[in-house]
Amino acid sequence: MHLEKLEEWLRSLRQEDDLLVGEIRVPFLSQEDPIEVCFVGQQSAVTDNQLNTMRGYLERVEDYHAKAVERIFNEYQATIEISREAFREWKENPDVSAPRIDKPDELASLLVYQSMFIPAWREVGTFGMGFWAKWEVEHGVGLRFEDWQISEAGENAVHFQFG
Repeated sequence: MHLEKLEEWLRSLRQEDDLLVGEIRVPFLSQEDPIEVCFVGQQSAVTDNQLNTMRGYLERVEDYHAKAVERIFNEYQATIEISREAFREWKENPDVSAPRIDKPDELASLLVYQSMFIPAWREVGTFGMGFWAKWEVEHGVGLRFEDWQISEAGENAVHFQFG
């Protein structure tokens, strides 16, 4: 999404409970599937902090995605043997769902960026990214950014729990 179209896009958001929701396409690894952007805690308009977070994200989207891929790759490398053993116990081939990989870009076939959450009550630069992960279909992968830096990585729930 181009920043000049952001205001128009914001007017097209739909209401879902206490969320304002829209979809955008941003490149992530080799994918450009739409992701769902959820502005949390809002029923009528996006706050200035949420708007500035969205603008900042879009201005440096490649940097944030590079940080995300690197962190997920490091977490994957640290825990992959546990996942591989679980697949073997379930009589599934671990090379299909939890293959050993050597480079972060090899996550492209194992990971799908699905959603972004931006809370109303937090400072600019706070947002979460949520992913479907082939090696963790049930819980997925989530990252939380605070002050534009990754503050937590874990299951998908991490990306929408802001306390």
